[in-house]
Amino acid sequence: MSLPPSSPVAKAIWSGSIPILFTLDDNELCGRGVDMGLMIEAQRCSYLPLLAETVRDHFVRTGQVSGPGEIWFHYKGTPLKWHYAIGLLFDILGLQASNNCAAEGLLPWNVTVNFQNYPGDKLIASCADSNVCKDAFMSMIKEADYLRNGTTKKVMNLSKADQTQLWDGILKHDYNRFWDVNHRLVLNDGAAPRHLPVRIYLPGNSPVIQEPFIPADEQDHPRTLRQILNDALPALFPLEDDATAGHAAGALIHGVKPSLETSALWAAQNMAYADNFLHLVIVIE
Repeated sequence: MSLPPSSPVAKAIWSGSIPILFTLDDNELCGRGVDMGLMIEAQRCSYLPLLAETVRDHFVRTGQVSGPGEIWFHYKGTPLKWHYAIGLLFDILGLQASNNCAAEGLLPWNVTVNFQNYPGDKLIASCADSNVCKDAFMSMIKEADYLRNGTTKKVMNLSKADQTQLWDGILKHDYNRFWDVNHRLVLNDGAAPRHLPVRIYLPGNSPVIQEPFIPADEQDHPRTLRQILNDALPALFPLEDDATAGHAAGALIHGVKPSLETSALWAAQNMAYADNFLHLVIVIE
C-alpha cells in the first residue's frame, strides 16, 4: 500500500471538510443587527482560530455585534477547544455524542459564536490568536515525534523555513507544501517507530487516553487497531472476533469507522490529523 505523500487515503483525508453554520449567540445580538449566520466549508484538518477573523468580520459587518470582543465558539453549550482540529471536534461533539456515525441531521454543523464572557476556566489562551494556535500545533508535532523516536530531534532539526512551510501548508490548505516536509517526520526515514502517536476519546467527560502503543508484536508483525484499543480498553475491544465476544464499541477516524483489523502503523501514517496524532473517537454500539 502506498504511503504519504502519494497515498490516496492521506489525500482524501486532507480534502475532508465539514459545512459549518456560524450563528451569533442570541444573548449577544445587537438590536440594530440582522440575525444572519455565516456558512463556511471548513477543512477537517484545520482549526477554528484560522476562521476567527473571517467569522468576526462577518458579524461586525452585518451589524450583529457592536464591538470586537474576544471571540469563542460553542456547540450546544459546550465551549469548543480551539486547539483541537475541526474534524475532531465534530466527531466528538456531533457524531460521538449523538451516536450517529452517518452524520444524519448534524450537517451543516451549527456552531454558536460569542464575543463576551470568554470561558477562561474551560479554554486555554485566546481563540482568535493564530500564533498561539501555531504554537499549540507545533507542540503536538513535537509530542508525536517524541513518541515515535524517544526524542524530538527530528522536529528540532527542521530548518526555520521547513517549520514555516509545515504551518503554511495548514494555513493555505496546501497538501503538497505540507507533506513535502511532514513525510520526513511521519515515515521516520523508513525506521520502525518506538511507539505510535495515538489519542483515544471516550464519550462524556472522560480523560483523553494517551499511552505508548507499540506498532508491532514480538514476532515483528504489525499490530492492528483492535490490538492497541484492547491495550487501553479491553472490555470494549476484546481480541476474540467471534459471536460470543460481541462488539461493544467502535472507533471513528475522520468521521468513518475503519476495520479494526487495519494495521495501526499504517493508520498512524495515513490517517493521522495534521498534528501527526491518530485520533480515535470511541462510539458505544
